[in-house]
Amino acid sequence: MKRCLALAIVLCTPLLLSAQILDMNGNPTIHPPYEAPGNAPSIMKGSGGPPVILHVIPSQVQFTEDIAWDGKHIWVQGYNNFQLLQLSTVDGSIIKTIPTSIQRPYGLAFGDNALWVADTDNHMIQQVDTATGNVLSTFPTPAQFGSSYPTGLAWDGSQLWHNDAMATNGNPNDSTYYLTTAGQILQHYHAYGTYVTGLAWDGQYLWSNDNPSQLIYKIDPATFTALGVIDAPGGPYPNGLAFDGQYLWVANNATDSIYKIDTSAVTGLQNIHGENGFSVYPNPVKGWCTVEVGTKLPGSAYGIYDQQGRRVAAGTWKTNRQRLDLRGLSPGVYLVRSEEQPWISVRLVRMADR
Repeated sequence: MKRCLALAIVLCTPLLLSAQILDMNGNPTIHPPYEAPGNAPSIMKGSGGPPVILHVIPSQVQFTEDIAWDGKHIWVQGYNNFQLLQLSTVDGSIIKTIPTSIQRPYGLAFGDNALWVADTDNHMIQQVDTATGNVLSTFPTPAQFGSSYPTGLAWDGSQLWHNDAMATNGNPNDSTYYLTTAGQILQHYHAYGTYVTGLAWDGQYLWSNDNPSQLIYKIDPATFTALGVIDAPGGPYPNGLAFDGQYLWVANNATDSIYKIDTSAVTGLQNIHGENGFSVYPNPVKGWCTVEVGTKLPGSAYGIYDQQGRRVAAGTWKTNRQRLDLRGLSPGVYLVRSEEQPWISVRLVRMADR
């Protein structure tokens, strides 16, 4: 409702409409993140299994962003709130409040007995002592400042995972980073989605939100291969993720609510392809693989990209089922992507020949 009122105010105020367009967080942007929730790419929208919602609590903030699990409670933060809140998972009541100087804290994780907070405005990550609220350490986010939009954080027991949406206009080159606690880049991957937000670590797999598609990806961190997806609850703006040891919690900006969900309904990626979709097999692959594409893609161009974003091969889809020769590629993880519609993509793993 609050977003409908905000839209009405903008439409009724020509000066505001001509001066700026606002993204989902009320930030000015040159382009909207995407045309509308209903116009999200058909390959992605609604492709996952429906989530089993076990419990819902209010987030206690407006414009809810990321969340974190500290072993007993949920931490949450929102834009323009200047606070980190510890909430009861029973009813969402506020247990503790920590003031922060960060106006736009987008990413949040709990690890090493501290909160890690991504500052979207200043492109910094802070380590915050939850007992005192003191900032213990600070380091810059890894993406280049001018094209960076830092979002989700997750702690895997020793290091940090970090999403960067790269822009607020549905950028197909979103990134996921694996970082040391000092900010050193250990790995850098193409993210799954075009406006990636929250991250969570369940002890074995990484989970990542994509805003336009409203999907949560389950990712094997060893190869950064997506194993499946599930629909995010709450509407068009799924942001935060946290794992409590058994269940996944999802914060949604549209409802300013936090959902506890059962992820057993995850859909395998081989089932994600409709009129525009991709599927690939075998995957991993040693030499040749077969890619099946949706009915609207034959005749269009594709590219194959390495983890540094370099195009290493290109071609045209001639039929709905096409074999690709990958024998000339070095072992590693690659992205096969539609050049006309870059959000339509699939990852594949090139294995070493033995």
